[in-house]
Amino acid sequence: MNSQFSPQTLSYGPLALLLLFTSLLTGPLAAKMPLNHDLYTSWNLIEDQALSRDGQWALWRMAPEQADGVLVVRSTGLEAEFHIERGSKALFNHSSRHVVFLVEPGFAAARQARVDEVPDEEQPQSSLGILSLDDGSEIRYQRVKSFALPEASGDWLAFLHGIEPEPEVEEVDEEERIEDEEKDEVEESERDTEQKSGTTLVVRSLESEWRHDIDNVVDYAWSPDGAYLAVIRVNPDGRDDGVWLVDPQSGEQKAIVSGTGRYTALVFDSSSQRLAFLGRRDNEERADHAYSLFYWTEGDDQARVLADETSSILAAGWHVSEHHEPLFSDTGSRLYFGTAPAPIETPDNGELLDEEVVRVDIWHWQDEQLQPMQLVELEDERKRSYLAVAHLDGDDQVRLVQLGRVDIPQIEIANSRDARFALGLADRSYRAEMSWEFPGFADGWLIDINSGQARQVLTRVQDKPAISPAGGYISWWDRHEASWSAVRLSDNTFIDLGSAIDGSLDDHTNDRPFVSNPYASGLWLDDDSGFVIHDRHDVWLVDPENADQPVSLSQGIGRERGWNIRLIDLEPDEESIDPDLPLLASVFDEQTREHGFYQLYRNGDTPVELIVSGHHYGNPIKAENADQFMFTRENFDDFPNLWVSAFDFADMQQLSDANPQQADYRWGQVELVEWVSKTGVDHQGLLYKPENFDPERAYPMIVYFYERDSHRLYRHRAPEAHRSVIIPTFYTSNDYLVFMPDIWHREGYPGDSAMEAIMPKVHHLAEQPWVNSDRIGIQGHSWAGYQIAYMVTQTDFFRAAAGGAPVSSMTSAYGGIRWETGMSRMFQYERTQSR
Repeated sequence: MNSQFSPQTLSYGPLALLLLFTSLLTGPLAAKMPLNHDLYTSWNLIEDQALSRDGQWALWRMAPEQADGVLVVRSTGLEAEFHIERGSKALFNHSSRHVVFLVEPGFAAARQARVDEVPDEEQPQSSLGILSLDDGSEIRYQRVKSFALPEASGDWLAFLHGIEPEPEVEEVDEEERIEDEEKDEVEESERDTEQKSGTTLVVRSLESEWRHDIDNVVDYAWSPDGAYLAVIRVNPDGRDDGVWLVDPQSGEQKAIVSGTGRYTALVFDSSSQRLAFLGRRDNEERADHAYSLFYWTEGDDQARVLADETSSILAAGWHVSEHHEPLFSDTGSRLYFGTAPAPIETPDNGELLDEEVVRVDIWHWQDEQLQPMQLVELEDERKRSYLAVAHLDGDDQVRLVQLGRVDIPQIEIANSRDARFALGLADRSYRAEMSWEFPGFADGWLIDINSGQARQVLTRVQDKPAISPAGGYISWWDRHEASWSAVRLSDNTFIDLGSAIDGSLDDHTNDRPFVSNPYASGLWLDDDSGFVIHDRHDVWLVDPENADQPVSLSQGIGRERGWNIRLIDLEPDEESIDPDLPLLASVFDEQTREHGFYQLYRNGDTPVELIVSGHHYGNPIKAENADQFMFTRENFDDFPNLWVSAFDFADMQQLSDANPQQADYRWGQVELVEWVSKTGVDHQGLLYKPENFDPERAYPMIVYFYERDSHRLYRHRAPEAHRSVIIPTFYTSNDYLVFMPDIWHREGYPGDSAMEAIMPKVHHLAEQPWVNSDRIGIQGHSWAGYQIAYMVTQTDFFRAAAGGAPVSSMTSAYGGIRWETGMSRMFQYERTQSR
């Protein structure tokens, strides 16, 4: 045998060696690996993404579960990129020239410090970094607790240092020790509240080396234009306690309220000329819970008190609440704040051991809420505040008006906060019904902000009404009419906003026994000139003054193509649509599950398809001052990385590559499958197969379900440790099939509905040669856990069944109490999922 190998046979040229090396790499040594449980801490998630105002830069944080992450800052033109290990809470400054961020302690070090019960002052602390986007230079500061940037100025930064480590104790003689203790006793007696002294606040220019340090700061806030920095100081000896204004240009400080006490909730108005905050001095004879509303305006030497418990608008025993932050209107002519009745005093049990204190919960069958729900909401109730307003009419004229009251506890203000009316909501009369009804009911009240007068305009509405952004209307979803309704506040005229739309507005996919929701939330234009409504397929704009002439912004394209078109709110914090921004809409194809974006027009122009593909697009962010969008794109194979493009989506660029290691592992494939249920209803589902699926091989199969999942055809499923949900890629990577069927329910027969929907397709799949019919399992959690508990009493088809947290007896569970809310479970049986 050895004679076969001659010197000539073993002689390889360079090309032959290269081919041999390549074959080794592409052979078994380079084979993809199956996913395993050790990978959870190596698979990144993308969080906290942001675009700079000029659209030239993007940032995001990549981090696995329970492991250190990295902050990535990248130019949207892809020319430059920076990585900061453990960077977090990053912000662009207003000029888009700097990124400011914290660098967190290492996960392992921080965890070990907690395990070792290390004192707070010795715990690992964050540092602060400043990245210049002009030249890539970076500055670091150690031991930083927080930072803040002015909203509309790129020049300044303020950051607060964390707790200083305690210095090592030096030996002192007995006489000196006694003198120090006596001094401490004097200093402590000057402050009647327990407060830790502050730490050093650094005010720093981002454009130069200028900085100024302020000692003993506990809280701080910038004016929007960066002209002022308000700080609250608490000193070890009580000296210089109070609220101070700082000029960042000069470093000059001025106390506008002095004296030991408690101060909180610093808030500037949009013009940067007014400041409000809450506070109480220690030397005042007043209840501990009673605060004052302080107000400073540019030019004043001192802040003055606008409201306290002596104000005439407050009922006996009421006070200014510390639990409601002051809020200016856009013009600064109104200042909203909270009031509250005196809290119930807790008995002084100082002489008793904890186990000797008797605690009693008193139940009554006519309580508005069940006792366990009262306990869950106890802390929120203790902090409940009722809205009031100070009208700042110029000069020294201040007029206080109480808006909220015990029977109208919730007040909703229009976006500008300068409108004449507010919306009051009251649900006390209907709270008991929430145990068996869903959604809950409420009454709506029109509140005159000038006078505080309240007039009831809605009764027993089964949807939360909202006041329009400019304050001209109240709107709500009328469940029984299946339409959007409004009241014009100027003359109390009722308007049916949706009756003229040619199409059903209530969600046809609702198979739960309550009156249906709308297809999507209604959205007002900022100026109240239009209300956006969605039917199943299209987007409509309704002028509330001409509701009988709705305009289809999508011009019927959705219905024509079987799409769901939904307008995207590019400013989700505003809860209304800026008519000056482009109208971007998402598109979802009900048949193919493809997804994408369309541009709509208010002027009647034909909608423009921007992109529609076999992906899911999400989280679009628009640069404030540029035609630049950042969004995610994903499908089963592709992680939802960040992409960027101009509004036309013609030149998309991928920004992130969070998990390149995925290429080293077997993944899988997915397809949409259809069948008809036992009762003749069309059903869809998802069938996941191994990456190198071999139709000649019989695979074991897991059936997993929860309501309906087929709309997630193009969603990515990265490996993760989940308490209840099967991750199909983990199973396909390990040579399993996974079948996820949709379930359409018959009211009153949830278990039978699962059987009727699932079993016909499972039996069909079991007949395929590539399914091992002897190794089919089924899994589900919670609601699906109940259905599995039911199914295994009806069939022994499955080799294994796992019902997670299942209800095994609906009779006993009907009156059960939900852990998180303390609510009775009756409502979910009568009106929601349990059907």
